[in-house]
Amino acid sequence: MGLPMSDLLNKMDPMVRKLETAMAEFKIALSNNDLVSAEQFLRSIQTTSDYLADDVTAIYKSQTEVKIEGINDRYAGGVPVMQFNSIENVIAKGEDRPMGYIGPDRIGGVFKKQGQV
Repeated sequence: MGLPMSDLLNKMDPMVRKLETAMAEFKIALSNNDLVSAEQFLRSIQTTSDYLADDVTAIYKSQTEVKIEGINDRYAGGVPVMQFNSIENVIAKGEDRPMGYIGPDRIGGVFKKQGQV
């Protein structure tokens, strides 16, 4: 099933360290009353934490064994798919064809009138 969860979480360590550094710098900027730097560090904290949250969610989803099966997994748009595996209703070349019938064997043209078959 891939890597164990502990290995996947260990790969997130550089992002966690980046988040910790940004938080420490944010505290320093607040203590120095530097609002511009504090705002930049807040943005960095927000983006880094968003990446980490997405990674944790992806790891969790990859480790769960439950396959969610909905109506669209079995049908196309919730509607059963029609399968065309046979040629039951095609009229053979030698049989009597009804008036106006133009078969897939390309006898006749598309623009023929119904009485001319």
